Amino acid sequence: MKKRKQKTEVRTKLLQTGLILFGENGFNGTGIKEIVDEVGVPKGSFYNYFKSKEDYTVEIIQFYSDNLSILWDDLLKSGPKEPFGALRYSFEMIISHHEQSEVRTGCLIGNLAAEISEASDLCRQKMHQATAVWKDRVSKQISQGQTMGTVRGDISADALTEFIWNAWEGALLNMKIVNSTAPVKECISLLFDFFLRP
Repeated sequence: MKKRKQKTEVRTKLLQTGLILFGENGFNGTGIKEIVDEVGVPKGSFYNYFKSKEDYTVEIIQFYSDNLSILWDDLLKSGPKEPFGALRYSFEMIISHHEQSEVRTGCLIGNLAAEISEASDLCRQKMHQATAVWKDRVSKQISQGQTMGTVRGDISADALTEFIWNAWEGALLNMKIVNSTAPVKECISLLFDFFLRP
């Protein structure tokens, strides 16, 4: 039992470390040796947990998606009760997190999509699944807002969510380029003050 627990802990540490290093250096800029050195395990033992770097990346995407889901659920519950306000609050809290970070890594899925989606269909599919989970959550908030009359109703909730995703991901990439949260702040302001209003 103790051995199994240790193995689970090492696996989790490998995923956590990869998540950080991929965010800072990208997929191609992060080697397996760098990951295992950071965790403090032999390079050969990496393959006791993951078949390949591609398999490892798929697991990191899932790990990232699971943790992001928990974060979004917590933010939506802790913000305003009204869906439109709760959604805006959630985005603003995430922007606040980026402001407090020394390294503005943006969104792991957006970063990996630009880097490896054409090279790994396995990773692309996992990223597609992860974004679908995020979009479903946002679409439900938008739909509830439309029912309450706080969100425009002339465009479907799914179409609005698609637009939000595209705008947000583009703003996150621009945030990295200019090394400032100004693009994401402007994006959310335009979306919630103008575009999404009835």
